[in-house]
Amino acid sequence: MGGKNNKQKTGLLLSCWILLALLLVIFFFVKKDVIFSNLKQTNFLERVTGKNPEFIENYQEVEKPKKNKNSNGLLEVEVTPGPAEIGSMTEVNDVQQENGVQEIEVEKKVEQEEKKAEPKKNEPKTKVNLCFVYVDSDGTVVRKIVPREIEKSDAPLTNTIKTLLKGPEATDKNCMTLIPQGARLLGASVKNGIATLNFSEEFEFGAISADSYNAQLMQVVYTATQFSTVESVQFLIEGQRKEYMGSEELQMWIGSPYSRNSFK
Repeated sequence: MGGKNNKQKTGLLLSCWILLALLLVIFFFVKKDVIFSNLKQTNFLERVTGKNPEFIENYQEVEKPKKNKNSNGLLEVEVTPGPAEIGSMTEVNDVQQENGVQEIEVEKKVEQEEKKAEPKKNEPKTKVNLCFVYVDSDGTVVRKIVPREIEKSDAPLTNTIKTLLKGPEATDKNCMTLIPQGARLLGASVKNGIATLNFSEEFEFGAISADSYNAQLMQVVYTATQFSTVESVQFLIEGQRKEYMGSEELQMWIGSPYSRNSFK
């Protein structure tokens, strides 16, 4: 019986030693960094054996994450990224910077387009007279001179005639235009007091009577001859100098220049 009890005690003692060894191994692996760090800092093994082992000398301490408390009292951990993470973050930052530059460029382009679309402010203006007409109570077509402010430019005659072709504005009361809708000024030049005005084909058609044609030409002539360099107007249609404009049923002579005296 005594021999059997001794064997059991020996087995139990062996098991305890094995368990203790396992705990020491586990503790070593868990606290390995702390142990190696302390051995390197205190030079304990160098004092005992005369030299630090190579694995202690080459040991690099792992930087611990910094712990801070935020304004809410919560614990914040600052993690230091590794080399791979730093590379990824650099790429992300580069992309963000590129996107930032692109966004700034796009914003600048949008601002430039918006500025182009905005009406120009504080642009120098000049006053001109536009000739419109109104129909009297007896059916007579009467001219009506309307003052207008337009942008100042190096081509005042061209700008003034183009403004005339747009027709009266809402503020131009009791007046109308007999120039056909859609008519465009294709070109303008002045030589020896004669303004040669080239109109699109829409200018040629649209009148309902000879009086309408007469009033249509009068509007252009009175508007153009307000300039001191213009005494008369030669009409062209699509770049061609014609003797008559209009259809066979209704035609108007335009073979020679018109002055204000042509409408007395």
